[in-house]
Amino acid sequence: MIKFFLILLFALTSIFAKSPSLESMISQMLMVGVGGSTLEDKWVKQLQKDIKEDKIGGIILFAKNIKNPKKLKEFTTSFKKIKTKYPLFIAIDQEGGKVQRLSEKNGFVNYPSAKDIQRDKNINETYDIYKKLADELKMYGFNVNFAPVVDLNINPKSPAIGLKKRSYSEKEEIVISYANEFINAQNSAGIISVLKHFPGHGSAVNDSHKRLTDVSSTWKYEELKPYYYFSKYEKANAVMVGHITLKKFDKKYPASLSKNMINGLLREQLKFNGVVFSDDMNMKAIADIYTLKQAVIKAINASVDVLVFSSYFTQKSSVVNEVREIILEAVKNGDIDKKTIENSYKRVVRLKNGIN
Repeated sequence: MIKFFLILLFALTSIFAKSPSLESMISQMLMVGVGGSTLEDKWVKQLQKDIKEDKIGGIILFAKNIKNPKKLKEFTTSFKKIKTKYPLFIAIDQEGGKVQRLSEKNGFVNYPSAKDIQRDKNINETYDIYKKLADELKMYGFNVNFAPVVDLNINPKSPAIGLKKRSYSEKEEIVISYANEFINAQNSAGIISVLKHFPGHGSAVNDSHKRLTDVSSTWKYEELKPYYYFSKYEKANAVMVGHITLKKFDKKYPASLSKNMINGLLREQLKFNGVVFSDDMNMKAIADIYTLKQAVIKAINASVDVLVFSSYFTQKSSVVNEVREIILEAVKNGDIDKKTIENSYKRVVRLKNGIN
């Protein structure tokens, strides 16, 4: 009998020992930018320390972090070598056209914009282009690409989408076809695709990098169809939610902070059960209106799984600790339900388990 209870006690101890702490779960919800381009930079060393101490779950690189292919390989390898319980998200925006962090300027290959690909290439050629892009990302240490863009080109003069040729077409079936090849190519290379910008940025007359973007009078239901299609056929592993106001679904908050749009529309109605990334939480569309505390709490309660803080907009190295403290205090005070953190943690870990 004593032996039985000892075995039971050992089993229970093992189970509870494996349960992650709240702090550890929060870590998996944070992605930050990098403030340097060499291993000697103070910001980079701090970031490596944060990773070792299990404070963040992912990083994102921009062109300013990338000097040349050799330096990039050293850079990403140094982060991947750090021992962590789960793989580190190492992300980039590599769409092609005007949004590509690896380009001829820093020793890589230039890729066509979405609009140019749709105009000039058939589906097979499109896959080949994106396979080359995806293989290059894999080679240089990335495992997440914030692409493809599935916004519809409703407003060709949209400063963030249309004018930058980031949309394949105004027709949802064409967007789905070409985005599907991008996703297939990235899947084959082990790169996680992040669809963007939910619920649709293509009709906007403003750029959410600079101000809150209201699409209430221009948005169309067709803009949801790519998300519905890729969710239905289980090809959407992750989605980025934009700082977009759409009063049809939420009269008060932008999509990135809206429970109605993320938990209600995206998860419940469109049946998306993957990881939701925020757009950069330091973008003026959010930072000029909400305090950091307000934005973080509202985003998590809306069902955002990974909060992105890019050093492209801030060099504030304390943001990791600030955000962690905000979340911990909010859970303690009941402003965030711990179950919400647990659900996000589970979705992130499930996605990371597919990284090789």
